[in-house]
Amino acid sequence: MYKNLFILLLLAFNQACTSGIEVAANLGKKYLIPKDNEAPIAKPIYKVGNKYNIKGKYYFPKKDLYYNETGIASWYGPKFHGKLTANGEIYNQYALTAAHKTLPMPSAVKVTNLKNNKSIILRINDRGPFVNDRIIDLSSKAADILDLKRKGTGLVRVTILKDESLTLEKLAKKGMFPEIAELPKIETPIVNKPEINTVKIEGPDSFKTKKKINYDLTNEKKDYKIYIKLASFSSRENAELMREKVSYLEKMKIYKISKGNKTLYQVKAGPFTSVEKVDSLHSMLLEKGMQGAKIIIE
Repeated sequence: MYKNLFILLLLAFNQACTSGIEVAANLGKKYLIPKDNEAPIAKPIYKVGNKYNIKGKYYFPKKDLYYNETGIASWYGPKFHGKLTANGEIYNQYALTAAHKTLPMPSAVKVTNLKNNKSIILRINDRGPFVNDRIIDLSSKAADILDLKRKGTGLVRVTILKDESLTLEKLAKKGMFPEIAELPKIETPIVNKPEINTVKIEGPDSFKTKKKINYDLTNEKKDYKIYIKLASFSSRENAELMREKVSYLEKMKIYKISKGNKTLYQVKAGPFTSVEKVDSLHSMLLEKGMQGAKIIIE
């Protein structure tokens, strides 16, 4: 009797083990073996967008056909390559594009490196950068051309190209998103990029071009002074209080300026020559809650 009971228990145990193995195998197929990562599908649109908040700071996108600003540029590349941009395109680090916090997507801008006077025309198709007070994020290719890639940042002037931007807007609203070089009256050559509906990113070699590329380059170098403007006041007394509050900063001065019939007292730190130093100081001020601090170039 006990012998038969032992045999029955042994059979039940084996069946349970077998079932367990089958269940584990099925679970493995369903849950343990990940599916291949699917590349994003591009669905680009013309986009200006509403105001948005990043890290407590509001940004107000708008169409500005007279945009002309100097500031610090940075670049972004491999980490975002092949991912969707803010207007639904696929980011290609080898294309002549850039990210901007407020300009419409797409827009055309001329970006000039103020240290070496090299210029290039780029197409805005993404949002950013959201680090310190940087004004534009360049593609890896654009950073290479402007000689900004090694240091990571640099002083630039960003100027909107009115006619080209209006053309890009018109085409985008019809579902067409050409590269800058494909627009009339623009001679900046195209860097090969996958078709806008590409769903698979194959790697750097598929985007590189063997064509000789000519850009607007000169050897002229200019010296620019960089300041950090903290605030402007209508009274000298308030300006003095602000200067005392940030006395730990180097080269703090109060500048008397006139705007129409008004006299203002502007509190600024500088001038500085190192972009890296200004970037670091500005970051520190933001961490201390001084969200109004702004980098300016003269």
